[in-house]
Amino acid sequence: MADPSWKQRRRNDFENAKAQCLGKRDKSFAGRIDPHAVDICGLINEREDCYTTSSCSGRCFMYCGEGVKATNDFQRFRISHEKIMEPQRYFDLNTIDSDPTGGGDPVRSIGQYENSLGSKQGTTTTPTEEKKERSDLIWFRFEPFILHVACQSLSSANALMNAARPAFKNVGLTTWKDSRYLVAIWGDEGLEMPLTTPAGRELHDDYVWLAGLVNERHERNWSKIGRFCKSVRDMAPPNDADLEEPPEELSSNVPKSFDVIGDVAYLHALPEGDAELIGEAIMKKNRHIKVVVARKSNLDGTERAPGEDGLVIIAGAHRSPIITTHAEYGIKCVVDLNHTFFSPRMGQERLRICQQVARGEEVLVLFSGVGMDALQLAGRTEASSVTAVELNEVGIQCLQRSHRMLERNKTVKCAGASERLKIIHGDVLKVLPESLPKDHFDRVLAPRPKEGAMDGDLGTGDGGETFLDVILPHLKDGGECHWYDFVADHEFPECTRTRQLLDRVCNQHSLSMRVLHVANAGSVAKRQLRVCIDFKVVR
Repeated sequence: MADPSWKQRRRNDFENAKAQCLGKRDKSFAGRIDPHAVDICGLINEREDCYTTSSCSGRCFMYCGEGVKATNDFQRFRISHEKIMEPQRYFDLNTIDSDPTGGGDPVRSIGQYENSLGSKQGTTTTPTEEKKERSDLIWFRFEPFILHVACQSLSSANALMNAARPAFKNVGLTTWKDSRYLVAIWGDEGLEMPLTTPAGRELHDDYVWLAGLVNERHERNWSKIGRFCKSVRDMAPPNDADLEEPPEELSSNVPKSFDVIGDVAYLHALPEGDAELIGEAIMKKNRHIKVVVARKSNLDGTERAPGEDGLVIIAGAHRSPIITTHAEYGIKCVVDLNHTFFSPRMGQERLRICQQVARGEEVLVLFSGVGMDALQLAGRTEASSVTAVELNEVGIQCLQRSHRMLERNKTVKCAGASERLKIIHGDVLKVLPESLPKDHFDRVLAPRPKEGAMDGDLGTGDGGETFLDVILPHLKDGGECHWYDFVADHEFPECTRTRQLLDRVCNQHSLSMRVLHVANAGSVAKRQLRVCIDFKVVR
């Protein structure tokens, strides 16, 4: 039998590898996960036993050269991860220089990440670089869905492959070393054809027919991704039989669930037994913890904070108020535990949002609290700007202190992070209509606080409709919103009640709405979940 401590080390190594991989800046052309791959990537990354290393939802593009991306003469243009809606524009080869997108994906560029036509899209160029000569022979290619997933064990890899095979024929294990098993899943809807002769003469003039070939493949591709998502949702949870149990002398004293925020261990209720001994046991188990606190009362009010007397220190140094500095993926944030709401359990959710932000986006973060969401977006993505709005004055003070630390943070990969972050103190219902431009933001993050008994499946409130009504006018055409709601476990993942609310309010604003993904953002009470509905609007 394997040594339990060895098994636990393997588990820890995998968790560290997952955090490092998902925490890296997305270096793809768009700088984000493709919209049609958001759902499947989110479902896989929510599992403890696997994580995605690369993905593409399927795309078409034109190219010159040998057709191998690693070669120097390979040039591609008019990349599109969506259907071709303007065939005459997209396939008009005479306008490649004057209309580089052709109605496909926008050419994202901001500051130091300028792209020029004739260079490989997604690579950094400078204004002094010379434009390459383009060959007269132009090819067209459609690449189907492809996904690479790292799994913790062979059984996890086998379970994932079994879930993928009903939808995709090409599924296999490509790597199995260093306690990691890499699964590759790719579609079979490929297409490759020349658009011109070597002399530059066009071979096709029926652009509508060409677009039909591509759009049909997109439809089949997306349908298979949907079937794969359903199979992943139906997968059994990871087997925890290999996990090492805590030492017997601590297991009866130390609570099974508590948060570590900075150097503070945060217990959500007063522990049973000798609180001081339990606090000391927690500090002995984790030497980075300097203070152990327990919450004495429920969170209430719009700030969802314990208040001045809501926390009691059961071990460690005395602090009043209890303030600490919490770090996620190298980004530091000041947190006042007495007067603000903060949950380190939302770290994975913040990472998921960062992975969806494309290069050059204008991002709005509402109900920002101490600002960790906004700081992560500014420091770890290539968004053009990040605007944070918060009503709680203490939360604003924490964010301002964190903003100053962001200026000096040398681990931040994206230059100019602090300059791109704007902080606004005020009520969302007043700031949006009075101070912010309409049709301006590519993405809005709305982690609204829970309004007690007014929220949830039995809630008496409006489900956040008042906030949604002022948010929608500020989204661009094609913009995305991450809307947080509170549902019973039996409502997840369909969340029909929330979908109906979103659809109704969007219709009132003459918008059509498409849900991209429904994420479980954690439990807020027994059988009650916080969920995030990612949806896209079209005017």
